[in-house]
Parts: sequence; C-alpha cells; structure tokens
Amino acid sequence: MNPPLQSFAALLVTGSLLGCSQSELHTVEVSGHGLDFYPDSTRMVVFPYGADFRFDPPVASALLADGAFELSFRDSTTCLYELVVEEELHKGSFQTFGFFSDDKPLRFAFRRKFGTTRAEVSGSSDNEELFLYRNRRATLCEPTDSMLYELDQWRISNYGPNGYPETGSAEAERLRARYEEISDRQKSIIEASGYERWLEARIRHHKTLAGLLKVTQALDSELRKVERDAGHTIDTMWLNLYRDYRSLYPGNRLVQRTDERLATIERLAPGAPFPDFTAPALDDGTRRRFGELIEGRIAVLDCWASWCGSCRKHSIELIPIYEQYRDRGFTVVGVAREYGSLDDMRLAVKRDNYPWVQLYDLDGAEGIWKLYGLSSAGGGIFLIDLKGRIVERVADVATIRKYLEQHLGR
Repeated sequence: MNPPLQSFAALLVTGSLLGCSQSELHTVEVSGHGLDFYPDSTRMVVFPYGADFRFDPPVASALLADGAFELSFRDSTTCLYELVVEEELHKGSFQTFGFFSDDKPLRFAFRRKFGTTRAEVSGSSDNEELFLYRNRRATLCEPTDSMLYELDQWRISNYGPNGYPETGSAEAERLRARYEEISDRQKSIIEASGYERWLEARIRHHKTLAGLLKVTQALDSELRKVERDAGHTIDTMWLNLYRDYRSLYPGNRLVQRTDERLATIERLAPGAPFPDFTAPALDDGTRRRFGELIEGRIAVLDCWASWCGSCRKHSIELIPIYEQYRDRGFTVVGVAREYGSLDDMRLAVKRDNYPWVQLYDLDGAEGIWKLYGLSSAGGGIFLIDLKGRIVERVADVATIRKYLEQHLGR
C-alpha cells in the first residue's frame, strides 16, 4: 500500500458514498452566444462529467442558431456536467466547458482566438469561480498559443490538416523541436507568473465546488502516478486539502469518485490479493470465475476492447510470451469491454488470433472495469503471481517476459 494511503484508509471507511446530496428537482438553464464560427446545423450537447462521449447519451442538447443556443434539463442535485459542440465531437478533437447544475441560469459568451474557443460566464458563484481558474491560465498562455497557432497554420498549409513531414526527415525534426520550444516557453511563463501559487492559495482559502474539482483533479493526477509507479509518494498537500473539502461536500459525486479511486488504488496495490469476479465466456456464454481459470499459475488479466487499438496492440504482443510459457505455469485471461453486441469482439479475436480464454463485460454489466479501476477509454494489463497477489499493472509487456524469466526460466 502506498504510504500516504494508509493514513487515509480510515477516512474511506467512515465516509459515506451517497452520491450528490438529494433535493427537490430544479431546472438547469444554460445558454450561450458568439459561436457563429460554426454552421447553423450543429448542436451543443451536455454530458455528465466523466461520461464516455462515444457511447453515453447526452442529457440535453440544442441546435445552434446564429451562433446562439438555449437548453435546459431537470436535476435533483448540483453536479458537474460538460458542454461540447457536437461538430467537434464527430471530428474527434474537441474542447469541453464544465459547469455545475445549480438553479441559477448560466450564460456563456464565446469567442474564437488562436484556433481555440474561449468563454466568459455569468451565473452562480461556483460556476464563475470555475471559469476564473480556467481563464486566468488561458490569458497567461495567449503568447504561446499564438505561436502554436501560427506553427499549426504553416504545417497545415504545407502538409494538410492532418499531415506532418516524413518521419525522421530534417523537416520533421525541426517541427518537433519548434513545438517543444513553445511548450517549454509556456511552462516557463506559467511558472514565472506565480499562477500555481495563486491557485493553491485560492483553493485553500476560498473553498467552493470549483475548488473541490481542482483538488480532486490534482489528486487524480497523483493517483495515476501511483498506477504507473507503485513507489510514488502522493503529495500530502493534496490529501490534506481533499480531507478538508470532503468534510464540506460529503455527498458530492466528485467526492464519491475520488473515494472510489483511493479505494481502488489500495485494492490493487502490489502484494494485494487480486479482486476476483465471474463473467461469461465468449465461446459458449458460460459464466467462469477468474480465480479458477488462473489457479496455481502466474497469470495476466488482459482487459481490452475491440475498439481500443492500443489495447489490441498490447494483446497481440502477449501472444508469443503466452506460447512460450503456457506449458510452464503461465496463463492469460482476456476480458473485453464491449458495447451493444459481441460482433466486433468476435471479429477481433478471430483477426488477432488470441489463443487464451476470452470473457466479456457487455455494456458494463459485470462491473469489471470499475473493479479494476479502469476508465471506459481503454483497458489495462495486470500481472498476478503464483499466490494470487497483484505484482503490478503493466505498461509494457516486456515487463511480463522479464518476470517470467526470473520465475519460470528462459
């Protein structure tokens, strides 16, 4: 267990996972103008914070007319949502504008600058605070944003919207170096401005829902570092701030999500017993228990999806390792996170030729992604030792080969 989490475990046990505080239904009103750089046919859509935009339905939407929109929906809680332009979603590159669903009308004033959309808001103090954080930083970044915009325009004019110089060419190296130079300059500007010190002081002394969001996002970043490196020590400043905010907003979903993340990190810490589960098998639909499938062997749990290119790449890389060690005390079990049907999974298994048992989690019905702390945007590979203890969450399958060489020989 990561040391800072030990002192935090009691907080998780005594805290409640109530979701948002319940109240009477209220109408959430959101409007905006200044989006006339999009065609009239596009829409503004609203998703819950953390939703998978590819599969989850929006909670509200409205057509843009002359760059303006008005929408509303009903909510019994004050939760975080994200506003996004549907046209950008379809292109796969988009900005989101978060807001809290309180009962005070929220008004957006949008403008386009250096290829990105900026927004000023008027509404509740929580929403105005949220955009105070966002816009203060955006203003600091305007000099480097203008440089990036000019560089992107040059690249597009020479190589097309999605084009780049040939990999390895002198032009590609110059372009890469220029992007890195601008990025480094932006970091220097932010550091010299004192923005992070201002933000920390603001969050510490001006506790709002916007501050809670910043604290939970910072702590989530720390927890991702723990996932990559079990030896990483979480910054106690963020843990302490989270403790303070948690006492103020005990029923908020941001608190619930962070509590779950903390519990998951503890549950999946190196040396902890793997969380067991059952799931249906792809070949005949029979429910199989993961623990029985791997009993007495070093094992890999390969959580993947037919739509996840990087997951399938890692799964394919596992095949020669599996073939080399399958008769020497090693096994792999795949679990695919699919949506709607299993057709794409069947096609992927056939095309990629995975030789191990395949289970599935269709539409999240089994809850395996949540059990293993995975987002809906990708998968994960977990290495488990002979005694059923988690070794680590694997980022590079070469780590698995090295472990097997040490424990099962070359």
